Amino acid sequence: MSIGLYATRISAEVLTKGESSSMSYREFPDVNYYWCMVDLVQSSNYRLVEGPERGYLRGESFFTLVRSATRPYVDLRAFKEIGDAVLLCSDGFRPMFEACVLMAVAARHLAHVAASPVYPFAIRLGIDFGLGKKLDRPQEDYLGESIDRLARLMSVRSATSNFLIGEPAYTTNRRILMEYESFCEFSKPLRLDLPAGKQLSELVVYREVRIRHEDATEFADFFTEWRKASGQRR
Repeated sequence: MSIGLYATRISAEVLTKGESSSMSYREFPDVNYYWCMVDLVQSSNYRLVEGPERGYLRGESFFTLVRSATRPYVDLRAFKEIGDAVLLCSDGFRPMFEACVLMAVAARHLAHVAASPVYPFAIRLGIDFGLGKKLDRPQEDYLGESIDRLARLMSVRSATSNFLIGEPAYTTNRRILMEYESFCEFSKPLRLDLPAGKQLSELVVYREVRIRHEDATEFADFFTEWRKASGQRR
């Protein structure tokens, strides 16, 4: 047996899979979803400085934060974990936005209540909207330019906000977002300038979300799924 023979077998399997994948791509549905990425800021640097054990504990704390904040929203699904980042999808915008607000507020709260070097940690949040293609995978997964746009959006480094909303998601849900103005501010449209080789077919336009945490702690409207889960009434 030779390496060439093994490589031939592998190549044949790849080509066979390529033919079936082409059929799957045509048959599997397009979905019009809201997409969200949540990222743990500077996770690699933390592991290098503090060591792998603390890095592991910090990462697990981050994933617990995401799971806890999203659990009451049955339509909000985490379909992929990549390193110290999570991809979420949803049919509806409000559950995704509320879960992101809760994650941002809880991450800040941890910095004040947890006496541990694992905390505080910062998170970065991005939401966008658009078509995706459901993939033929053992677990739920998607691809599409809207997801690529969200990934580009997560490269933004702002001194004023770690919570960004792509313009397609903002304009589609402007009326809903205005309901949260008692504790949220939204920037004017901003354009992300991408380097050569990373441009998409459309410009990446987004807005920054700034949460006034002192007002959010007293906010009682909406968050109905959380009230139901807690057995609370308005």
